[in-house]
Amino acid sequence: MSSVDLVRFLERHPPFMDLGEAGLAGLVSRIRVEDYPSDTVVLRQSGEPAQALFVVRRGTVDLYDEGCLVERLGVGDVFGLSVLSGLAPALTAIARAGSQCIAIDAHPAREILGTTPGLAFLAASVTRWRERDAAERHVRRAGVDDALVASIASARDAAALVDAAGLLAPTVRSLLDQGVDPIDIGHVVGVAIDHLTVRAIELRIAEAGETPAPFAWIALGSAARHEQALLTDQDHAIAYGPHDEAADVESYFGGLATAVTDTLASCGIARCRGNVMAENPAWRRTVDDWRRAFVRYVADPELMGTRVSSIAFDYRRIVGAVDVESVLDAVIRASRSDRGFLRRLMRVAVEQRPPIGRFREIVVERRGANRGSIDVKHGGIMIVTNLARLFAIEAGISENRTIERLRGAAAAGAIPERTRDALTEAFQVLWRVRLAHQAHQLEHGAPPDDFVPLADLSVVTRRALAGAFHAIAVEQRAVTGRLRGKG
Repeated sequence: MSSVDLVRFLERHPPFMDLGEAGLAGLVSRIRVEDYPSDTVVLRQSGEPAQALFVVRRGTVDLYDEGCLVERLGVGDVFGLSVLSGLAPALTAIARAGSQCIAIDAHPAREILGTTPGLAFLAASVTRWRERDAAERHVRRAGVDDALVASIASARDAAALVDAAGLLAPTVRSLLDQGVDPIDIGHVVGVAIDHLTVRAIELRIAEAGETPAPFAWIALGSAARHEQALLTDQDHAIAYGPHDEAADVESYFGGLATAVTDTLASCGIARCRGNVMAENPAWRRTVDDWRRAFVRYVADPELMGTRVSSIAFDYRRIVGAVDVESVLDAVIRASRSDRGFLRRLMRVAVEQRPPIGRFREIVVERRGANRGSIDVKHGGIMIVTNLARLFAIEAGISENRTIERLRGAAAAGAIPERTRDALTEAFQVLWRVRLAHQAHQLEHGAPPDDFVPLADLSVVTRRALAGAFHAIAVEQRAVTGRLRGKG
């Protein structure tokens, strides 16, 4: 690879894209290009300290924590951050067939990571790994082995991914039978779908060739929150960074998005009926365009409908080198001082009411195909999610997950502890009922839905549901009072 090619490659990926032409030109003499045979151990967990910072130039590098695959890195991804501390690597890095990496020697690597863009990159990396650790803790707490993840990672085509996805429903049923926390089970589903998405992206890139620009695949809505059931749909977007003007970026990422969306649909994850998916050009933008879009969402009441607030304001990068989260986090944190925006979030949080009567009786659907049932998603789960989002944004918290939002808002003094506890318990009750209902449907060959027949529930479960709906109604009344200027 020539010096010019090295500069052109690095200037498209963080944290190198902000070093400038002179900075990159000076770096070239202090780096080397390494080609790795299949299954080469580049770094070993708790082994010798990293002597270089590595950037994946071609192929993939797998990261393992105590033998468990935790991430698959692609082109433009960086590893070996322990070069900064001189400590032993926290993970094992194994290069797969045909992989090539750019190795930046320790001294210049430390200089780069000490710059403003380098420090921003480190901060984003730490945040991302904290979120990943939290998700993996949920998976480990649920007692899931590596069979599901391993079958996804080893899939060589879309058909194999479909087969791997078929393991998800029995896994959920088993966890329910073991009495695992339903919130943890929702995280298990979310992590599994993350792995399906990443593998689908890898398969498409292997077919279409290297991306023309650094990018990030962004999960939105329930996928971003890792709060997904056996009936779930796709909500995602793409953010991409600087690129050669001659590159056909839209065509490439449009093809990537369509291929991944098709694969996920084949795995049983339905397309979003509102078309909030990366295959829709409106959900593929540069980072700067995403920032401007979020500023408009916050400022314009016509743009910020229920769909935008419940989907777009919950975001999480699944894979890719582009850090769009910190950019959007800054917009959301700044919005806490926008009184009009907060009032719109309040209205979203109270527009859907739980199915509970004046005397705490559960109110069922009275007509149509779902007669005698309750909609546990829209009548309960989504209301708690919307309330938690409101409380978190008011508190200046950028956390995505509903329970963590409630905890953070209480810790910040934005809500009382009794609100946190009541909504947390309601959320858990609703999730257990929802997952048990959907697992039962799949076992009996019926498509899963969120309409639970009241007659199918035990007296104890009905009482728990009534208590959950009542707790939600109480918190909604408090928000309504604030909207009317009473608090």
